[in-house]
Amino acid sequence: MAEVVRPGGIGEQLALVAGLRWRLFRNALRTTSGQLDLAAQILVGALLGAIVVGLGLAIGAGAYAFAAQDRTGLLALLLWATFLAWHFLPILMATSTASFDFRSLLRFPLRFSVFFLLSLAYGLSDPAVVAALFWLICAGLGIVLARPELLPWTVVILAVFATMNLLLSRMIFSWLERLLARRRTREALAAILVLLILGFQLSTAVGARWQTRVRPYVRAALPVLQQLPPSLAGKALAGAVKGDALQALRFTGFVAAYGFAFGLLLRRRLRAQYLGEDLGESQAPAVVLRASGSPTASLSSASLAPSYLPGAVAAVFEKELRYVLRNSALLLLLAIPLILIVFFSLTFGSRRPGGSAPDIFTRTPELAFPGAVAYMLLILGQMAHNSFAYDGRGVQLLFVAPVRFRDVLIGKNLLLGLLVLLEACLVWLLISVLASPPDVLVVVATFSYVLFFLLTHFLVGNWLSLRFPRRFEFGQHRRRASGVTLLVSFGLQFVLAGMAAGVVLLARLWGWMWLVPVVFLALSAAALEVYKVSLDAFDRLAARQREVLTAQLCRQ
Repeated sequence: MAEVVRPGGIGEQLALVAGLRWRLFRNALRTTSGQLDLAAQILVGALLGAIVVGLGLAIGAGAYAFAAQDRTGLLALLLWATFLAWHFLPILMATSTASFDFRSLLRFPLRFSVFFLLSLAYGLSDPAVVAALFWLICAGLGIVLARPELLPWTVVILAVFATMNLLLSRMIFSWLERLLARRRTREALAAILVLLILGFQLSTAVGARWQTRVRPYVRAALPVLQQLPPSLAGKALAGAVKGDALQALRFTGFVAAYGFAFGLLLRRRLRAQYLGEDLGESQAPAVVLRASGSPTASLSSASLAPSYLPGAVAAVFEKELRYVLRNSALLLLLAIPLILIVFFSLTFGSRRPGGSAPDIFTRTPELAFPGAVAYMLLILGQMAHNSFAYDGRGVQLLFVAPVRFRDVLIGKNLLLGLLVLLEACLVWLLISVLASPPDVLVVVATFSYVLFFLLTHFLVGNWLSLRFPRRFEFGQHRRRASGVTLLVSFGLQFVLAGMAAGVVLLARLWGWMWLVPVVFLALSAAALEVYKVSLDAFDRLAARQREVLTAQLCRQ
């Protein structure tokens, strides 16, 4: 379709697309939720921006010191840090990534060159990429302030390096989209990404424990790393600092060659999309016959909900449970706290040669169980803030079905609560086996806090789920929650953690540790009464938010 109408010039088409995006953005601000979402995103962006600016100043100061002292080999470390941030942060921070499918623009008569440029511009919309570009600029300013005569070389080398990174990032995501066309592949990649996040969390512990064993492998890998773009760009800067124009030009050419190769691979993928490639995996319906007594048939037909639940609540509970069982990324997310406990226990469980015992299991055993549970709640608590994320178009059936939304919310909250309690029990079991059983008072206090935590998150999460819903897809990692949801989630975690710390510190100061479970059980009872009253209010809110829910969850 893109070739049917004779398109205008490149500049004219880019202006039209920019105008379209601006109108969509402006129209989204007509609603109160859209305005609140924008305000929350600005606030979250300001908080993250302060961190980015602080790191940028540190990078600039480091580049200034390295260039002034002719320590050119260390400049490559700054480029490596920027390179890794450019390509890994968009994956690790997928929830804050702009979610716009620029392929929808193929409904309009665009030139392929415009389509290619729009793809690159889409890559620049990622906050992590903007941060990496800012850090490159800070590094360049540090070098120029230390050695003003290096301004031309610094601009050229860093510009080529940034262009190469942009082409590489867009090439990676475009080919991943092709590879992830099938659901099983998507789920496998989501599991790998979760493990990657877990690996970053464990890398410090591994390096501190096994640095003598890892060092030979790092040295063996250095010749390979020297041939990658960040090291090549560092060698180009080193040549410029030494006044060796030939070396600077040669290694800059190598970085450009990498970028050219990445650009060719990206062009191949975008060309296929431009010509109408469809990555759908729909199959023709087929009749599958199963014996009535087979295990598969009995499992698919058997109800997974407790029999004592009311009908509507039981139906929603079973639906949510089946959603969890088919979401491999979520199942792996549930396993992360358990993996961490086993890892830290096996890694730090034995004493070091010096006789010290640095691990939490040996030094402060009373904090092992509450600490592991707190980490688990930090991961799972946010699931309550977007309860309808995976319902999609199915939310329309909830409005036409003879059920009340209070029953729907109860079913969703009940499943999440049971998952969290089951996870907490497994954490207690692992702590008891790998270290020592926690004290009874510690266990009771922890579970009383978990109960208060859940009820509070259900109250806030039900409101966020109805006012600021966002649609997620099974097996997909690249998604974005509402800005208000992100901001409220962060604030709620901070407030609850502060309450827990304050209660524990006061009880320890007075010597009344038995007061901790009493306080949280009392707070849980009050939160439960508020939760019961709020269900009717949320039922009425769901009726008023019918259009918002269907618009957000049924969109492509």
